[in-house]
Amino acid sequence: MKPVALLAITLLLGGCASLPEGLRTAPEQKLLPFAAVTTTAPEGQSVRWGGEVVRVSNLKEGSMIEVVQFSLNASGRPLRTDQSGGRFRIRVPGFIDPAIYTPGRLVTAVGQFQALEQDQVGEQPYTFPVLEARHVHLWPVVEKAPERCDCDPFFNTRFIMHPVILVPRQRN
Repeated sequence: MKPVALLAITLLLGGCASLPEGLRTAPEQKLLPFAAVTTTAPEGQSVRWGGEVVRVSNLKEGSMIEVVQFSLNASGRPLRTDQSGGRFRIRVPGFIDPAIYTPGRLVTAVGQFQALEQDQVGEQPYTFPVLEARHVHLWPVVEKAPERCDCDPFFNTRFIMHPVILVPRQRN
């Protein structure tokens, strides 16, 4: 019985850290890290980058997702922190709905490094690495539980009946 339980626990924990299907690459495939493309990098190298969506632009030839880069965890999900390697763009064939890919959503893409593109962030010049996407994974929004509850579970709820406290009357 113990080996079966150990196997079940191993499979369960292994499943928690696995990449979504579209983000997987061959084990021998070397991925270009985001930090390696700040100045120049060879075009066509495979990448898996992720971060937070800043905006979506739908163009004649496809869509462009601008992303603030964050490191990825073992499951490929971006880890939102106060540190970023910069911004990059994901080029996607077809239409991306900006009502779904809203600013603040987390996204991870697998594809190939295409080029460095000059543009601006606000009024500042900026060099964007461009990823030609093979697959884009939009991560579901995780609602945080409230950190603190200002409620007493025994009073002021409609689900709990409160006992009636009887105090004897005083005789005069």
